[in-house]
Amino acid sequence: MLTGDLLLARTKAKDIYAATLDVDHAGRLERAGELIALVEQALAEGWTRGELVARARDLEGTDTDHKITRGLTKVLMDRCTFEALCPSDPAALRMEVFLRAAAEGPLARQAGPLGRRTGRDLLTEIAAELPIPELPDPGEDDDGEDGPVERPAPAPWTADSLARALYADLKDEQVVTAHAGPTTPKALLQRYNVALYQALLLRGVELTLRLSRPDPKRVRQLFRWLKFQQLMYRVELLDGDLVLQIDGPQSLLSQSTRYGLKLASFFPAVLLQDGPWWLEATVMWGKARKVAKRLRVDHEAGLVSHLRDTGTWRSRTERWFEERFLALDSGWTLRPGELVDLGQQRPLVPDFSFEKDGRIAHLDIVGYWRQGYLDKRIAATPPQVILAVSKRLMGDKSAAARKLPPRLAGRVVPFAEIIPAKDVLALLDQVALPAP
Repeated sequence: MLTGDLLLARTKAKDIYAATLDVDHAGRLERAGELIALVEQALAEGWTRGELVARARDLEGTDTDHKITRGLTKVLMDRCTFEALCPSDPAALRMEVFLRAAAEGPLARQAGPLGRRTGRDLLTEIAAELPIPELPDPGEDDDGEDGPVERPAPAPWTADSLARALYADLKDEQVVTAHAGPTTPKALLQRYNVALYQALLLRGVELTLRLSRPDPKRVRQLFRWLKFQQLMYRVELLDGDLVLQIDGPQSLLSQSTRYGLKLASFFPAVLLQDGPWWLEATVMWGKARKVAKRLRVDHEAGLVSHLRDTGTWRSRTERWFEERFLALDSGWTLRPGELVDLGQQRPLVPDFSFEKDGRIAHLDIVGYWRQGYLDKRIAATPPQVILAVSKRLMGDKSAAARKLPPRLAGRVVPFAEIIPAKDVLALLDQVALPAP
């Protein structure tokens, strides 16, 4: 995710625009290719994070657009895996070396005519005393197909390996061990452009998304992403179009940073839509984030999603609930929820639908919430729909909001990690209505 210092945008009156890049610009493609090659070299040669950042800065030279280069680097590094490659605890090694050095007194930087001991002499002495690192249990990484992973035998400690290990737990000393893309210059520029909009949405108050007569399959996919990111939303139908109102991070009193990351992570899912769409958001701009600006983007912006078309992906919460509900053998038929037209411009995309003896009910899982939002959500939700509300995703600070009011007991099932299947079953007979 791009940080505020890397965000490039321009404003005009009440509007704000992301300063996206031309993904076919020869110079931009060349620079993107250089950065990708740099990351691949870092992975091949085992560079540290600090070394990779320094080499990327060297590429900037006298460029006037150094912020773009740093932004592209950030996009790439966000997809890298960095690890502290040390077979022992670096803090314990530091303690051992520092205590021994303090006991010996001043050490020479390098060998000289006086024959004083150097720091390297001390490291060599300690390295010779350290036991050879042990291999991890082979069973820990056994993938069940190819047998245990073969590893090279660990080498004895040396002065150089000990010196590297002393600070292996520091961020800049972590080593690049994997890179998940982008792997082509154009894909990197496309990812950067999307990241600009994501960075703006981190400052959002509210977001409206309108889909023109969307494909039901794409609607279900979009709602899966909404639910996966646990966003607060309202939905309605207008002249055949689906309109989503999504609350932004600035609308929360607490957990706003975490929620903002989830909203930004949701944005690429919008780009998977096949048909026309329009998005408008209110963004708080300026250092103090007190100036409201309007951000608008649509299907003609040329943005490309980096998300895989996951199709039928389901959350862990859904899978756990389904397993437990089916084990009850209640006689209710359980099926994944689909877009339901409830009339009066009220569409519903529940997580589950239930049917028994010609009666139907639904279960919808609510992610982040605050008391006012939950009240409005219940008021707009038909009586045959049960809401499962996560107690851990409460967005209010007040202690009073931490407990659901008793008046909601007949419509809401609270849960922490696992939705209680028996509680849902107990409500089904009360809320189910005859099928239309």
